[in-house]
Amino acid sequence: VYLLQCKLLPVASNLAEDRVATVRLSVAAQSDRLCKALGEHWFNVIIDLLQALLSDGDERVRSEAVLCMPRFVESVVTGSSQADKNDRVLESLLPQALRIQNDASAQVRSSLATAAGELLVLLVGLGGASNQVDPPLSPGRVGPSSDEGTQTQKHHNHHVDDTLIPILQKMLQDPDPSVVTASLRAVTNASRSSAPRHRSESLSRSLTPRHEPSIDDDLISISSHQSSHTVQSQLSFEPTRPVFIPVLSENQVLRLLPTLSSLSTSPKWRVRQSAVEIVPALLGCTRRHETRQEISKLCLTLMSDKVDAVRNTAAECLCLGGGSLARHGEDDGGEWTSRIVVPHLRSCSESKNSRQRMLTLKMVEIIITNGLCPATTRATPGSPVPLNNEGSSSPSSIAETLSRKVLAVASSLIDDKVANVRLNVGRVFGSIMYLLERSDVDYVVDKLEKQLDLESKREGGADRDVLFYAQQAILSAQTLLRREPSIS
Repeated sequence: VYLLQCKLLPVASNLAEDRVATVRLSVAAQSDRLCKALGEHWFNVIIDLLQALLSDGDERVRSEAVLCMPRFVESVVTGSSQADKNDRVLESLLPQALRIQNDASAQVRSSLATAAGELLVLLVGLGGASNQVDPPLSPGRVGPSSDEGTQTQKHHNHHVDDTLIPILQKMLQDPDPSVVTASLRAVTNASRSSAPRHRSESLSRSLTPRHEPSIDDDLISISSHQSSHTVQSQLSFEPTRPVFIPVLSENQVLRLLPTLSSLSTSPKWRVRQSAVEIVPALLGCTRRHETRQEISKLCLTLMSDKVDAVRNTAAECLCLGGGSLARHGEDDGGEWTSRIVVPHLRSCSESKNSRQRMLTLKMVEIIITNGLCPATTRATPGSPVPLNNEGSSSPSSIAETLSRKVLAVASSLIDDKVANVRLNVGRVFGSIMYLLERSDVDYVVDKLEKQLDLESKREGGADRDVLFYAQQAILSAQTLLRREPSIS
């Protein structure tokens, strides 16, 4: 095997110096696999090869080499039994990353932002893994001591604080909007990691965004990242509670806040949208109420944006501040929703601007659909509507405290002067009906029947779309009630 490796290495080196850029690009894309194939004896040679590709004259090659850095580092760290080699690969590549942040190509800088986010979560994950109990070692292999593990973690934290965070901060201030957007989403995606990063080959696959289907994030609801069950409005109800890890420390979050605040006033609407998308991830990195309040101000500012997509994203992120992404899977008893979201929900419902009143209904849908009212018993479509503990349909005091408040805000819009707002009341109630308790179902049906009565008496005649959605929601409630088991 050693002789075969000796024959293959010159071939790889020659391909890395090929005159055709696409050949060099292919070598850059496969550097991590080459590292695994040749083994740790040749790590230093492959590191030199990747460094040369990072300085290539073709921007496509440089961009591909930058994207390969996280996978390459992961290959070296997982394939090496010596801690000094782990440090060597970081000491060799991270200075290159600092130099590339001034690259003339926006494509290369965007790739660097993506790679920095992936390296961020990789190093944080490896730091967490060093504190865990290691699996049994193979015969003849010596495992790292606890002191070595602590020292390694310190080195990783040093690289995060002194290299990766400054790179992301500079990329957030880049004049090219695509670079800024890539930087924001790099931090967001890093903080969305659903489990601590383990030393496995599956990580390298998860760190390769270009192998995934090309989907415009602007068309995807933020809440879709939290669960797999999709409701008709592309919002998601979370049947399971994944565990999220905080990637950024409290101080690192505070360092990013001024930059994000300035981005919220950018003339580019996609930059403003990306700036607010990061809010749930940042909330997940801190438990201090003061810091969380400051972060939420990003949402409140952009909820009045002139672009519909930005307003919707800001409202959604504000609501999801009480979700598992922002709380590492912990239950806060609905404190975020009751203390932060509901007051702003009422303010939007009382606004003279019809867009803000429409935003109220979207927020209600997000809150109920994502289970952000903890007292609400979650049901599945087609299941019986639950009763309270006494076996009757009388409202329970717990359910009224939060879910009823949210529903009451939506109900206040049943007689809105704008028909589009009125019809969306019925649409939203119909989409969340199966998630409500029996007492709340009765409450909603009562409000919808009142809306039908008010609509029929409206001057100029009733709006047929308002009637349609209200009637459809009532039919959905009646279907649930018919499936309810009889009480003996």
